Amino acid sequence: MGHFNSVEEAREYFRNDLFAMQAGVWLDEMWDGGCVCSMPVQDMHKNAAGGVMGGAIFTLADFAFAVASNHHTHHTTVPSR
Repeated sequence: MGHFNSVEEAREYFRNDLFAMQAGVWLDEMWDGGCVCSMPVQDMHKNAAGGVMGGAIFTLADFAFAVASNHHTHHTTVPSR
């Protein structure tokens, strides 16, 4: 497969990343080898002390890495069994 021709095309492809989508992760910008993603902090992202849980931060980071690293290949970086 070729590269994403637009951020909209990448959003359509990554909408199948259900965990990230349910967490509220959004692809804001994308360019060759990089991107900007955001995730509005909701109550479900907070720990008992009111801070953002590490899992929420890592979900955002994992999604951004997936977008940036799959920009040209459209393949997963870690295959599932």
